[in-house]
Amino acid sequence: MIRYGMAQWQHPAWVNWLYPSALSSSERIGRYSTFFSTVEVGSTFYTKVEQTQLLRWFDAVVDDFQFCFKAPQTVTHRLSDRPWNEIQRDWLAFIESLRPLQSKLGPTMLQFPATCDERSLDKVLALCDMWTLETPLSVEVRHLAYFDKVHTERYLLTGLSERGVNRVVMDSRPVFSTEAYCESLVDAQSKKPRVPCHPIATAQHPVIRFIGHPDLPRNDVWLEQWAAKLSQWLLEGLSPFVFVHSSDNIAAPTLAAQLDQKIQLLSPNYQPALQLPQSQEQSSLW
Repeated sequence: MIRYGMAQWQHPAWVNWLYPSALSSSERIGRYSTFFSTVEVGSTFYTKVEQTQLLRWFDAVVDDFQFCFKAPQTVTHRLSDRPWNEIQRDWLAFIESLRPLQSKLGPTMLQFPATCDERSLDKVLALCDMWTLETPLSVEVRHLAYFDKVHTERYLLTGLSERGVNRVVMDSRPVFSTEAYCESLVDAQSKKPRVPCHPIATAQHPVIRFIGHPDLPRNDVWLEQWAAKLSQWLLEGLSPFVFVHSSDNIAAPTLAAQLDQKIQLLSPNYQPALQLPQSQEQSSLW
């Protein structure tokens, strides 16, 4: 099956569409989980989230929902300037904080910055070796050395495959396909990585991070490519996680639904994985 998710579970533009305005902020995650089967959680990257908060989120979602938490930046973004034993300590502590949540965990994400080059690859793989949960792990790399299709990338792919770790495939092509003619594109192009899109699965749960263009029809060519690739992976018995963003995330749910519809057209026996409520307000934005 395919699991679709967003980079957040609430957005002001989704009020009166994905959830009623009367629903409190704390209740929106539960409503979100009735439409989407996963979510990226970036808050764990920026700060330590207390165990009580993690458990509240756990209890708020439906039983078959799966969280994809990002590892702390003290682990992924400090490989070159922190003592290795401190990085190991923080990583192990984070793993233990997730242990009570395993029944609702998707691929936890180690997201490394563009400054993490091939000299850090052995440490990247060493962190993977420390993963002790029964749930998936994924790795996102952004330095261009990891996209060379030869030595460094092959070493990375082999290392991930041998460990059963999923590579995160970043697809930011849409937001860089035009000049930044609006504020949301200016922001996206300044923050999102511009890396080659190499859709290679290294384990059972490939992770896709698709960054859509705010002009929705412009995304069709890339959505069609992903529909074909995801259909292929399903035939191979894989279970992908697809996280859809847009430059301001307003239209991200709509893009996810369009992708799922394209897969249905390619695969007659495919059971839809995402159905969203109709909204006149949402459609009128575009």
